[in-house]
Amino acid sequence: MVYLVPVATMALMAISVALILGLVKNLLTVEGEAKVKIVNDGNELVLPLEQNLMQALKKAGYDLFAQCGGKGTCATCRVKVLEGLKPEQITPAMLGPLSDKLRKEGWVLSCQISLKNDLKIELFKPLVMGWPKVEGKAEEAPKAPALSPAAAKLRAVLPGFDCLACGYPTCEEFAEALASGKAKIDGCYPGGKPVLERLKQAALEAGVKAS
Repeated sequence: MVYLVPVATMALMAISVALILGLVKNLLTVEGEAKVKIVNDGNELVLPLEQNLMQALKKAGYDLFAQCGGKGTCATCRVKVLEGLKPEQITPAMLGPLSDKLRKEGWVLSCQISLKNDLKIELFKPLVMGWPKVEGKAEEAPKAPALSPAAAKLRAVLPGFDCLACGYPTCEEFAEALASGKAKIDGCYPGGKPVLERLKQAALEAGVKAS
């Protein structure tokens, strides 16, 4: 009985010290932040580490297209990482369905990125980045020799971003599918109404029945 009081006291002191240390640790822990520089408008965001990049950009007011809703199955939420992402940090999920061309250019899916450090990025926003023009004649895209005449005419009014929103890997394949009646003419979602109107006109000139 003589030793029970000191032992109990020591145990109580140990528990108290552990609780105090835990409290101090919580008070001293500050959630990390990352700076994300957006070259499209020169804006710089300060965002919490580990936050999903696409969601963070949306909360900051950047209306990314994100056709698949962040599932990583399309390429419309993609961003080009100019600084801050090392090759060894890139996972297969970040690349998703992106073509080899887009991967080499540095594009990744923002919906599959958790912020680990500062980044410098370019947003994929066709309408903001100057194409297609709402007024005036659209700039013609180079005609691919492999395309049929009708498909080449349709391809000339597509933006050429190969975003996969239409369900085809490239704008060329989408144009060929349109020419053969396998795709719907309103499939270029990022292009919106301006591209749709140009496609209808091109289809009429090429003798393609629009669906």
